[in-house]
Amino acid sequence: MDTSACVLIVEDDEFIASLIADALREETNAQPLILHNGRDAIRFLAEQPIDLLILDYQLPGANGIEVYDTMRRNPRTAHTPVLFITANDKRAEFQRRGLTYIRKPFNLFELLATVEQRLNALPINAAST
Repeated sequence: MDTSACVLIVEDDEFIASLIADALREETNAQPLILHNGRDAIRFLAEQPIDLLILDYQLPGANGIEVYDTMRRNPRTAHTPVLFITANDKRAEFQRRGLTYIRKPFNLFELLATVEQRLNALPINAAST
């Protein structure tokens, strides 16, 4: 990842959100943004391009799948890579839908490697072009 990528973290646990954001700032060139509510994420994604979405499954306002389904219906965000993080056992649903996910509690190095992989799969700032 050579240039700065915008990564939106949607996580209602402030500690976890800060941990992820701090790790991204320290270990990658990513510029993380944090939201704590699914509805806020839906509004944000409708207006602001991002390069990667790190999305908790269980959120107030709208759960992660609702956020995901809404963004997939929008041509501007339909191809934005998403990484789910979840404490819920939704493995069957994620696998059925072909979604990338990491279970909580997660290994921070695994999360960072997955972020790098997802960002390197597409041209950086593809959402903003």
